[in-house]
Amino acid sequence: MTDTTTPWLQTLIDSLDSPQVSPLGEALPKFPSVEMQQNTTGLSADAALRAAHAFYTDVDRETLALGRELGPDTRVLDFGFGWGRISRTFMEKVSARNLHGIDVDPSFAELTRTLFDSDQFDFCAPFPPTRFEDGSFDLVIAYSVFSHLSERACAEWMREFARIVKPGGIVAWTTRHDSFFAFCEWARDQGDAVSAYVQGLGKLFPDIDDARRRYSAGEIVHGSSYDVSGGGPRDASFYGETWIPVQYARSAYAEHFDLAATCFDGTKYDQACFVFQRK
Repeated sequence: MTDTTTPWLQTLIDSLDSPQVSPLGEALPKFPSVEMQQNTTGLSADAALRAAHAFYTDVDRETLALGRELGPDTRVLDFGFGWGRISRTFMEKVSARNLHGIDVDPSFAELTRTLFDSDQFDFCAPFPPTRFEDGSFDLVIAYSVFSHLSERACAEWMREFARIVKPGGIVAWTTRHDSFFAFCEWARDQGDAVSAYVQGLGKLFPDIDDARRRYSAGEIVHGSSYDVSGGGPRDASFYGETWIPVQYARSAYAEHFDLAATCFDGTKYDQACFVFQRK
């Protein structure tokens, strides 16, 4: 197998064990415990960074293609930042002073402020508005967030992004790929041999073929339960599992955004990436 580890990815990996600096000369953030990494992303250490870097690479490529090349002064909002796994990958080109984040979990805000030594990672409510002024950002990223939000939450956050992103700016997020239906189908037959979350996935749809049909017809598909959401800040009323088809994304957010690109490579990360440009 060909090694696709870039110098920047190698620096990120090296930062797991020793202090490293970005190409801009800024100290890279620290890491939470391996248990925290695993519980929040399903991955840890090298594997977690490789998936995050692959998303960053997709966004970097598409922003360049749209004439919005990343640079030190690019203002980025990481929506649903967790422990900052995605934000740190953008430090190859974006200065840490321009990385901001909001998350519904106040414990993540506290943790990531410490890891990054930054006060720019804040708690937010499950629904907008935010405290940001109009046109505050060049880029909004949201990895593994729109793969969980309800249809209402997706719509309201996209309207908020339309307000806080500059004209011509970019919004890039991921959603469940249709292949994840097969995992839910597999989970249905595993009984108590798997975690409560995986059991919840197996019970998500009484008729999974109907869910697939609705997705293929261009409908957003969302399902949730306590086991899937986990409760707490990520309440089942707005948080679960979400599949957004291309047809839906292109039309539902068309008032403010053009769907500029989509990409999926399950060998790199297991979600579909959608890139929008603000009109």
